[in-house]
Amino acid sequence: MSLAKTGPRKDGAGYERVSCSAVVGADGAQSSVARAAGWCGLTTVPLVHAIVKLPSGMPSDTVRVWFVPDDTPYFYWLIPESGGRGALGLIGLNGQQTRRCLDRFMEKRHFRALAFQGARIPVYQGWVPVERRVGRGSVYLVGDAAAQVKVTTVGGVVTGFRGALGVSESILNGGRSRELRMLRRELDLHLLIRRSIHGFGQADYSRLVDWMDNAMRRTLSRVTRDEAARVLWHICRNRPRIFLLGLRGLLACLLHPAKRRDTSMALPLSVPSVTQR
Repeated sequence: MSLAKTGPRKDGAGYERVSCSAVVGADGAQSSVARAAGWCGLTTVPLVHAIVKLPSGMPSDTVRVWFVPDDTPYFYWLIPESGGRGALGLIGLNGQQTRRCLDRFMEKRHFRALAFQGARIPVYQGWVPVERRVGRGSVYLVGDAAAQVKVTTVGGVVTGFRGALGVSESILNGGRSRELRMLRRELDLHLLIRRSIHGFGQADYSRLVDWMDNAMRRTLSRVTRDEAARVLWHICRNRPRIFLLGLRGLLACLLHPAKRRDTSMALPLSVPSVTQR
């Protein structure tokens, strides 16, 4: 397989041709490698956040989360950074509306934005085949380029590295990769959870937090969000009602996707800080 790299070089040439048997595309949700190799475009959602001054007295090792389902089926977050500042943001469904929600949220809670940042994040809607034959070689996708993102939190750092490991195994083992099979199961489970959470209203989040006891907190502090099966096993074993709540949310999402949500209360939840996207 022969590739052409555009752009001027020091010698003034406009193209550089390289022959190889495998190319790995790790160039994000708008992957030009994926487009060139014939993959369809990915569905994305807007992420908007502001750099803000931390509230007085807020611990620097605590992430704060608010569930406001009328603004977003995801959540607001405030992640402390150095120097008494933090990143306050959310993921929404529409870019302009998401920015308006963030502005309204900051005004209501007296945050002052020092800077704004935004991006489009891919949404996992089912497994994206990571290999495609092109000529005599193969093209592979990893990370955001293959939508290897947990749709519970729309985080993709850990899953992206797992996708890279899986592609490496596939190249070395003639197309076989245990890591890719495990990653697919993990992402499918997060998709099931997301569909359930999309059916949650404000009262459902209130119940969920009310049921959070010390055993659940210990589980959430020991098991990462990249091990969804372990998290669910420990939580549902100690709180079977959570399984029923999730099932009801899933049915509500499937049967009444446009149901009205109660926004009479914004529910804050503080959890130990973990650096993960």
